[in-house]
Amino acid sequence: MAGSAAQREGLEGSTYLTNPALFEFWESAFEPGVDIAVLHGGRSSSKTRDTACQLIRLVNHVPVRMRVLCIRRFQNKIQESVYTELKWAIAHLELEAEYDVQKTTIIHLRTGSEFVFYGIERNLEEIKGTSDIDILWVEEAEKLTEEQWTVIAPTIRKEDSLSILLFNPKFVTDYVWKNFVINTPPHCVVHQINYDENPFLSEKALRDIAAMQVRDPETFEHIYGGVPLGDSEYSIFKRRWLDACIDADKALGLTLEGRNVIGFDPADDGEDKCATADKIKGVFQNVEDWSSDKDELVQNAKKVWGKARILGATISYDTIGVGAFVGGYVDEQNEANGASVEHFAFHAGGAVMDPDEPSDEQNDNSPTNRNEYLNLKAQAWARTAHKAMLTFNAVVRGHSIRPEDVLSFSSSMGQEKLDALFTELCIPWWVESEGKKRVVPKLKLKKDMGVKSHNLADAVIAADNINIEVGPAVAMFLTKRHR
Repeated sequence: MAGSAAQREGLEGSTYLTNPALFEFWESAFEPGVDIAVLHGGRSSSKTRDTACQLIRLVNHVPVRMRVLCIRRFQNKIQESVYTELKWAIAHLELEAEYDVQKTTIIHLRTGSEFVFYGIERNLEEIKGTSDIDILWVEEAEKLTEEQWTVIAPTIRKEDSLSILLFNPKFVTDYVWKNFVINTPPHCVVHQINYDENPFLSEKALRDIAAMQVRDPETFEHIYGGVPLGDSEYSIFKRRWLDACIDADKALGLTLEGRNVIGFDPADDGEDKCATADKIKGVFQNVEDWSSDKDELVQNAKKVWGKARILGATISYDTIGVGAFVGGYVDEQNEANGASVEHFAFHAGGAVMDPDEPSDEQNDNSPTNRNEYLNLKAQAWARTAHKAMLTFNAVVRGHSIRPEDVLSFSSSMGQEKLDALFTELCIPWWVESEGKKRVVPKLKLKKDMGVKSHNLADAVIAADNINIEVGPAVAMFLTKRHR
């Protein structure tokens, strides 16, 4: 079904009535072996209307009976579904004679192909029981949960069937964003389109969009630029801050300094992974993570020790759990090889540094560190996030910034790694414990968001929050008192 010449012919014949910017996407989507096609972007980008046109043309050209299941989260009445868009597409393509548009379904007269419509929240069990589906169209897919997809996906089981997911990104924590855009599965094509690739927008619409870009550029990036929000008001990092940190040292024309550091977040088994973050001469040059078994802790420590020796770097490691033994393993390697790789224990659950100093060193009226943060982990995440904000203001808004406050990630590590890292940094939010800020516990992250762990992010925090000038007994901040 999906790879037929008839389909491609139909798509080619419709380009003058549909968005030419999406032709390659649809051509890829209907190739043999593709199971899922994901189309995401901001408002006014033609996603929904183009999909309606392509499916109406497709059904009209394929000489066999097809079933197209169209779903969205809520559908109190048929007009709230993509039914209205499909009616528009039939008229737009001048195919009224080919279709019978009924009150709750749309039938192709020649083949008997049909479009059926459901709301996920109220009809999940009915969707589960639906059979013989050739194409699934999920509209507003950003609201799809993992539990819902687990039920819905098996309904599309026919050979050459296709699931089409359309959405405007909302949060980087959303299931569809994490599991289809950031971590694209096999046999899946993904494409982003925004308003600036929509040739059918009116001049009035373009003026309104331009006005928002000037008035509120951050909201514009989300609404029309298709950039997912990395935050709620309680989130620690904002995605827009981190995006501005890519090659920030180059953008600001600064040469950063500092000891080479490898942040190491060890793990032994299960869903948790080992992770490292390499901060070389003040810039994060690479991050990586890998799965590990219980009996591989020594090998993992050796691996990180070896890299640290080559880079002339200090290892800053998380001491919680299995990490408590890393320092001893590094010492063993040093002794066995006549080396002197330094290591610092980053005890995330320990007491805050400079407890009686203001939590914002530029605001003497801010709460003290002991009153603001529950532990060192909260203080460290806050400090690195503050650097990200200062860097954003410097790069985007031209504010002045001290070199030691710049947070920079090298673009050389690749967009895939940067996206994975930034997603992990953006997911955690602040919770309150004993009246103080605390990073949301990992168990709650897993329960509420389905997030297994943020190992890459923890490695970055460990690398960014040690004081090299202090002895190896404890990891410390580079606060204004210690600089």
